[in-house]
Amino acid sequence: MFIVITGPSASGKSVFAARLSRELGIPFFTKDRLKIALSEHVKPDDPDEARLVLSHATGGALFCIAESLLDAGVPFILEANFRQYECDRINAMVASRGCKCLAYLFAGDLHALAKRFIEREKTAERHESLRLPGFVPDHELYARQFEEFVDIRLDTEVVKVDATGFESIDFDGLVSTAREFLRGGVECRS
Repeated sequence: MFIVITGPSASGKSVFAARLSRELGIPFFTKDRLKIALSEHVKPDDPDEARLVLSHATGGALFCIAESLLDAGVPFILEANFRQYECDRINAMVASRGCKCLAYLFAGDLHALAKRFIEREKTAERHESLRLPGFVPDHELYARQFEEFVDIRLDTEVVKVDATGFESIDFDGLVSTAREFLRGGVECRS
């Protein structure tokens, strides 16, 4: 069994994944953390090619890790802004192994999340491998991205989280839902 945390950029997915991992005592894997690690070793000359290579490599690595953990019967958390083709892969893992998956979809007010995204992209703390060369974040780009990451189909229980304001999120309740999910889960078939 495993937990998926998805949604648009800057919606609080990584913060929640880290907290959930600590409180449940299970590992979490994020596409961004893998991208940062791989960016130290994968450096094509063309920045657009680098972004594409890193994106595909991190997605492949994330699913390889997930499948290995499922085969070992180890519960885990995956966090990323999954596109539909990646959600299809999650659906296939659940179906082929007969295991349970709980998903959290972080979303909220488009304007509030876009503002948070734009502010975050301008900070020095944002790792360079997570930025696009010459990229200037804007509301229009975020709006296009937002729809792609919110209009997904997962064949599992999906808990929708309004991430408009972090102060209004019931993190304790979300953790409690995950804890109950893990208690009542069934092992996967390899």
